Amino acid sequence: SMANNSKGTETATPPAILTNETVFNLTKQPTRMVVIGAGVIGMEIAQAMQRLGTSVTVYGRSGKVLPKEDQDLAAIVKEQMAKDGVQFRLNVAEYKSIELNGRTSENGLPEMTMNFTDNVDGCEIESEVTLDAILIATGRRPNVSGMDLEKAKIEYDTRTGLKVSDRLQTTNSRVFGVGDCCSEYKFTHAADFMARTVIRNALFFGKAKMSSLIIPFATFTSPEIASVGLYEGDLKKRGIKFKVVEKHFSDNDRSLCDGSTQGLCRFRVDATSGQILGATVVGEDAGGKISEITLAMQTRTGLDKLAYVIHPYPTTSETIRQAGDVYNKARLTPAVSSLLRGVIKLQR
Repeated sequence: SMANNSKGTETATPPAILTNETVFNLTKQPTRMVVIGAGVIGMEIAQAMQRLGTSVTVYGRSGKVLPKEDQDLAAIVKEQMAKDGVQFRLNVAEYKSIELNGRTSENGLPEMTMNFTDNVDGCEIESEVTLDAILIATGRRPNVSGMDLEKAKIEYDTRTGLKVSDRLQTTNSRVFGVGDCCSEYKFTHAADFMARTVIRNALFFGKAKMSSLIIPFATFTSPEIASVGLYEGDLKKRGIKFKVVEKHFSDNDRSLCDGSTQGLCRFRVDATSGQILGATVVGEDAGGKISEITLAMQTRTGLDKLAYVIHPYPTTSETIRQAGDVYNKARLTPAVSSLLRGVIKLQR
């Protein structure tokens, strides 16, 4: 919109209605920001803005934050964000409207009023909030329409993107798909390795499969949370018997020295073989630590073997090795323990 005054024509400051891309174009710090969506992007940016001095509230409908993660671990992240001052309203029934209210914040951003209804004890209560920035972080649609893909006989869905095979071929076998436009793993590193897969398959007669990629991912909040492989719910759905092994950073000497004892390493391992089926790390540099676990999964190194990988002391990554110790100790059945005691007596 345009505003006229005696000095000429100036462009009015537009309302700060933001996405994960445009939020980085802000030149004025919002006073009160609303974040719609409690997933990865919403949580990362909400905490960052709060720490920069903006008052941030995260809104959602599911009652959860980081819904893909184990909720007891996601709660560790949420608790820290609440300590930082981020507020949460996660039982929204309906977002009704958002309108300019004619006022301007001290920072020069136009104020807006958002009307919505909350679910409170089964009742819907209407609420209103004033803000000067809103971040929409409820997911993204793949950019696949408007390109006449039908003429190339390439099938797609406007929500999930290109339909591709496990070798990343579209319904036109001469065309391949890579990245966010055809994958649930919307990460730069996932797109990178999907591209490597396509190059092998398209140019070098390869038979590489998307399903063979073990893709870790991390949420860069403080503390970070990172996961790889299958979650408990996935394993139960598939009928796979598993054990959960944990080691907390509060038991780690380096974490104690650094005063950063939040979080833990959680492994989900095959109940019989000890092969790592999935893992989650929440804590400082979780995104870095998940790589060692991903390597173990890639090379089929079981958690029992990780116990024998020597780590420098004192480091927080020792927690991964120590989780192997926990697993091995749990494997000592009463019969084995009795046998070992007998061996020790004989040696005396």
